[in-house]
Amino acid sequence: MEGNNKKLLANIKIGKNISEEDRMLIEVKIWSFLGTYINRYTMGDSTSVPIEIAEELLNSICFSLDLELRGLNNAHKILIEKDIEHLLKASWIKIISLMGYGKKLLIEVKNSYPNIENTSYNDTIDEIEKFFNKYDYRFFAHKINCSIDYQLANPISEKLQGIEYINEYLKSLLIENQFCLNFPKDNIIYLLKSYCQDYEGLLINIFEPILTNAIGLKALGENVLILEISGLQRKELLNIFRNLPKTEGLDKLRNSAKGICDVLGIVDNEKIQYIQETSENLYPRIEMALATGNIDNVFLSFCHEEQPVVSEFIDNAVMDDEKLRNLMDEIGCCRFISDKLAMVKENVHSLSDLVEVLSQCFWEDEAQELFKTFSEDEINVIKNYLYNKGKEYSSDTEWEVKFMEYINYGHL
Repeated sequence: MEGNNKKLLANIKIGKNISEEDRMLIEVKIWSFLGTYINRYTMGDSTSVPIEIAEELLNSICFSLDLELRGLNNAHKILIEKDIEHLLKASWIKIISLMGYGKKLLIEVKNSYPNIENTSYNDTIDEIEKFFNKYDYRFFAHKINCSIDYQLANPISEKLQGIEYINEYLKSLLIENQFCLNFPKDNIIYLLKSYCQDYEGLLINIFEPILTNAIGLKALGENVLILEISGLQRKELLNIFRNLPKTEGLDKLRNSAKGICDVLGIVDNEKIQYIQETSENLYPRIEMALATGNIDNVFLSFCHEEQPVVSEFIDNAVMDDEKLRNLMDEIGCCRFISDKLAMVKENVHSLSDLVEVLSQCFWEDEAQELFKTFSEDEINVIKNYLYNKGKEYSSDTEWEVKFMEYINYGHL
C-alpha cells in the first residue's frame, strides 16, 4: 500500500497551504488509526486483512473525514489536534442524516415515475432500495454496492462516492421524472417507440427524447406538449440550426429549454439548470445532422404501430465511403445504445457496411444488443462470414468474439 501514501490526503480536502511537517503528521496519524480500524473490522480476530480490504477501509476513513471537514479553513489543524475516531463518529451522524434525505428522495422518485415500463429503471430502483438496507457506512462509507443500470441524461460525477453519489443520482432522476409527468403518457410511448422499439428492455433514458422533441417544438414556436415533430418541421429545424454558428446554436437550445420550463411552470433553478445542461448535450448530434443533411434521427415523429426491429442487410448495395464515414462518426457521438441501434436499423443495408460499423462503433456488450435485433437469416449470414474469414480474423472492438458468445450462449 505504499503507493497510497502519496495520495492519502488527496481524498481529504485540507487545503494546499500546509507544511510538509503537518502533512506527514496527519498521514502518520491516519495510518496508525488504520491498524485500530482493521482490528475493529475483524472484531479482534486479526490485526491484518488482505491488502484489497485494507485499501477499502482506508478509503472509507478518508471519505468520512472529508465529509466531516469539508469547507473548513482549518481542516488540517483539526486533523492534527482531534482524535480520528471522534471525527469519524461525527461524520457518521452526517451520513445517517444523508441517508434519511436519500430515503425521502427515493420515495419521491417512486411517486413521480411516469409509469413507462423499462426494465433497467425498475431494476435500478430495486437496487437502490437494497443499498439503504446494506450500506455499511462504518467500514465502507465510500462504497455504493448496488447496480445502477438506468442511464441519466447527465451522468453523475465519478468523484462522488457512497451516499453522496446515491443522493445526487436520485435528485437528478427526480428532476427527469417530474419533467416527464407533464406530458401525456400515450404521446411519450409513441415517441419512445420511434426512439427505440424495445424501449422497455434496452438501456435507454426516457427523459432525453422527450426533452429533445420538446426543444424542437419550442424552437419552432409550437405546442411542446404535443411532442411529435413532422417531416416538414424537421426540415425547418435543419434550416434553423444550419444558419446558426455553434455559439448561437447552443444559445438556441438553452433558450428553448428555458422556454419549456416557463411553459411547464418549472421555476426551481437547479431543475432549470439540469434541463438546460441536457439541452446542450444535444448539439453534437445536431452538428452531425448538419454534416449529413439528415436530422431525422434527432427530432422524431411518432411511431403508432409496431415496426420490424431488424434491418435487412443481406445482399444489398453498400454505402459510398463518405456517407459511411459520416454515419460511423454520428454513431460514435451517441451516448445511448438505443440511438446506435436505430441508426444501424435505418441506414445499414449491406453486410460489408455492417462489418465496418461493428468494427469501429460497437464495443463490449453493445454488439450483443445489436445482435438481438437481427433475424435468423441475418445471424446465419454473419456466422457464415466469420467462418469464411477464418480464426485469425480480429477487429479492434472484438465484436466477432461477442457474436460467437451470443450464438453459443445467448441466442436460444
